[in-house]
Amino acid sequence: MFDSSRGNVPPAGTKVATKKICMVAYTYYLRDQRVRREAEALVQRGFSVDCLCLRAKGQLKFEQINGVNVYRLPLSKYRGSAKTMYGLVYLVFFVLSFLVIMGFYFRKRYKVIQYHTLPDFIVFSGLIPKLFGAKLVLDMHEVMPEFFVSKFRVDMSHTFPKILKWIEKMSILFSDSVIVVNNPIKRLMVKRSTPKPDIVVVMNTADESIFGSGRYKRSGKDKGFIAMYHGTLTDLYGVDIAIRTVAKLKEYIPGFEFRIFGREVEASHLKELASELGVSDNVIFMGLVRTEAIPKYIEDADIGVLPTVRDGFTDLSFSNKLAEYIAMKTPVVATRLSSTLEYFTEDAISYFESGDVDAFASKILGLYNDPQTRFLQAEKAFRQYQAIKWPVMKERYVGLMESLVA
Repeated sequence: MFDSSRGNVPPAGTKVATKKICMVAYTYYLRDQRVRREAEALVQRGFSVDCLCLRAKGQLKFEQINGVNVYRLPLSKYRGSAKTMYGLVYLVFFVLSFLVIMGFYFRKRYKVIQYHTLPDFIVFSGLIPKLFGAKLVLDMHEVMPEFFVSKFRVDMSHTFPKILKWIEKMSILFSDSVIVVNNPIKRLMVKRSTPKPDIVVVMNTADESIFGSGRYKRSGKDKGFIAMYHGTLTDLYGVDIAIRTVAKLKEYIPGFEFRIFGREVEASHLKELASELGVSDNVIFMGLVRTEAIPKYIEDADIGVLPTVRDGFTDLSFSNKLAEYIAMKTPVVATRLSSTLEYFTEDAISYFESGDVDAFASKILGLYNDPQTRFLQAEKAFRQYQAIKWPVMKERYVGLMESLVA
């Protein structure tokens, strides 16, 4: 699967570290900020890190990126909607991971193998290394039963979510340590799985090397008013709700502009909606922009909006986009979610109920009319954010891995 031709193996003479860790992730390494930041955090502390991940068209089988050895398996990410196909692709990924990890382990003798979900059961591909003393870490990016229910529109009482809950519990019990992305999920896992290992919260907050603390610069009325959203454009994230809100507000906010950043392939129905509502001049589709370029656009915006549709899955999710706005001191209007309320008070974010266009419009109009409130809200959110910012999470994460290696 990995040969010795150029670009497929690590360079000769690379210094071998004693703290050897392998990561396994059903994702594209360069596109997954969580996987990449954790891997690079370990390298900075003297770990040797290999990462097994997916391979997009045109990518090398092996590449060393900022000290991380990235091995790409011959599999790409499935983005369809067929349940059977999802299961099949996850199974293929499991088999490939099992075989590659087994081969690598006896050559490299990893101390820890970290599995990034989804799927939860991928941790069982570390069975052989575990038998020989390796520690297995399950890093739960999502909660799989709720993800399935949200994506495929079935009830939690459906047979398959029940099976996924059982898999989730078995995966946690099989692991030596578990990482989750926020406190609400930790509480749910404790309740649902009666876990044997410790559960550590490592949140997916903003990369401060990119999203450094900025200053709220725009004054609003004299220069128009800019709201922005950057991220996935599927229905679950409520961008259509934001466009309907723009239609309500365009007569009240002169020069109102809503900038949407995301994949063009996901934007067609949103463009049609903007046209139908007569707000094509107000809603600007910016396309997919590199992460490194986003801070400039956040600096230009008056507010960030996160109109997520609340369900059992999203109520537990914490948006890294929220963290990016707050890290740059940009006020936010967002759906009231349990995961957000866990960390930010009512006066730090302008909350509204999921899907309520009138309430959403009222929150935006209130911030437009009161620049001082915008400033104070952004400052409060920034202060509350200090307890969960990435440097704090980084120390917690590296400390866990150090303890497992020791």
